[in-house]
Amino acid sequence: MSIRPPTHIGEVASVAGSIVSVRLRSDVSSNLLLIDGSSYRIGQIGSFYRVPLGYTYLYAVCTAAGAAAVPTRETNDASPVTMGNADPNEHRWLKLALFGESIGDQFQRGVGQYPTIGDEVHVVTPNDMDIIYRHTVVGDATATIPIGSVAGAAGITANLDVAKLVGRHCAVVGSTGTGKSNLVTVLLDGLASDNFPSARVVVVDPHGEYGSALPDQSQLLTIRPMDSDDQSSLVVPFWALPLDELLGLTVGGIPPMIEATIREQVLEMKKQSTSHLANVTAADVTADSPVPFHIGELWLGLDQFEKMTFRERGIVEKYQVKGDADRLIPYQYPAASPHNSPPYKNPQMRNIGRQLDLMVSRLKDPRFSFLFRPGNRYTPKPDGKVLADLDQLVKEWVGHDRPVTIFDVSGMPSEVLQTVVGTMLRIIYDVLFWGQQLPVGGQQQPLLIVVDEAHRFIPKGTTTGAHRTLSMIAKEGRKYGIGLMLVSQRPSEMDPDVISQFGSLIALRISNPTDRAEVAAALPDDLGGLIDLLPSLRTGEAVVIGDVVPIPSRVRIRKAESKDVGADPKLPETWQTKRPDAGLYRRALANWRARSIGNNRGRSHD
Repeated sequence: MSIRPPTHIGEVASVAGSIVSVRLRSDVSSNLLLIDGSSYRIGQIGSFYRVPLGYTYLYAVCTAAGAAAVPTRETNDASPVTMGNADPNEHRWLKLALFGESIGDQFQRGVGQYPTIGDEVHVVTPNDMDIIYRHTVVGDATATIPIGSVAGAAGITANLDVAKLVGRHCAVVGSTGTGKSNLVTVLLDGLASDNFPSARVVVVDPHGEYGSALPDQSQLLTIRPMDSDDQSSLVVPFWALPLDELLGLTVGGIPPMIEATIREQVLEMKKQSTSHLANVTAADVTADSPVPFHIGELWLGLDQFEKMTFRERGIVEKYQVKGDADRLIPYQYPAASPHNSPPYKNPQMRNIGRQLDLMVSRLKDPRFSFLFRPGNRYTPKPDGKVLADLDQLVKEWVGHDRPVTIFDVSGMPSEVLQTVVGTMLRIIYDVLFWGQQLPVGGQQQPLLIVVDEAHRFIPKGTTTGAHRTLSMIAKEGRKYGIGLMLVSQRPSEMDPDVISQFGSLIALRISNPTDRAEVAAALPDDLGGLIDLLPSLRTGEAVVIGDVVPIPSRVRIRKAESKDVGADPKLPETWQTKRPDAGLYRRALANWRARSIGNNRGRSHD
């Protein structure tokens, strides 16, 4: 009679694809094994097991455990399954999901062969864990970034594969207060380390919280006062927007025929501007091309056409006040007579006075100055000439000497947030796409785009500028060296078509069943059973699944070394100290009106 090794816990009872049902040994009376002085709990969800097949070891993760009846794969309902000669009312079972195999000490994801009925199943020992995790750091420890430690595997650091993190896209999800901001800060800190001196990471920060987390490794770009030429100002020239999105922001809805007329006028203005640009001709330009033009001149021409009056047919009345495109002063003409007598109103007027009023109010609104008055360098002259082009803008965004760029869009009006963010990312994407053969292209120097509050930018059932751009990056960015990381507390509100493109998922605690269902549907591996762990995860703990880790892992995320971001208020300490000076409310009101909280590096929002 052969002696079973102490790691042996049972045999394979059934195999359905990557899902294996295991019958536990009847002589293992306890769920606790002692092996070489270490204890092992049998049946822990998320624990690992080994199935020897000759020289090959298959590895699997536990997704369910029970007694007497095994849930079916399709319904998860309990249905008795007879295993050998055992009484179905007495046996205990596990359900495992295969995820990789090793030959000798070389581990790889995926399996080349499957177990058969009766194959032995063993618990995973520290030696097995060393084989599994070692493959990501063999030869070059700088190929990964550490984010914490593997729960239940003492002494093993959880490392993420940088190449897979950037090249295969990643989603970070978790309820509010579970540690998402800390996790993102840990990731950014790892990418900004000395191991990656030429890293390029762009963070879209809707709450203005990450500037304080990485003050030395990041370039913070934030909304500044009107006409600011400070290179830390976040500006997005209006002329870089596609025309339909620009018109949507400025004039709202207009009839198609009038839109076509405006499109022709903008096209003509952009063609005239090409005389000031290098390597572009009028024949190359469309109304959607990112070519400068003077939007004040466009408004003035449209407004003048609406307001001009006629002395008689074909003869325009002399204006009483001359318009000014720079100062947005309209032409004033003698008012049209209500009777059939001069002066007559323009018989061809388009009746878009309300839309033009909206347009001029947007152009004057200081909240939109980052867009319509983006400093002297990017604001076109009347002839369309600009002092700096988009190459300089992209250089300021991602061509500086710091690894991380933070777009603090917290001061951006909500009605334009999605459109403008989409344009910003599209500018970067297009420049890197068309420069892919150059050293600054995405293939030569990859870029990772991190989008916080992603559910605001890729909402389910709607299409926005940001949605279109992020969807394109998710589908095509890998080929051009542009990676994407989306961060959200509401995965159920995000477009599932975009999430389905992601190769990895980092899920912190999620209590909402709808959100958990969406996460389960988006899992890159057949590990839906692990989703049942999410409500019970501790704060700062995550389930990491996909290409960035060698095996699906429950990870205890380390605390970011830099300033805590997104932290809860310190209670009850703050309520146990002296009340602050009530006069500070005046300063808070001034900050509100100025749309500034003073020190942008010190922002902290949840």
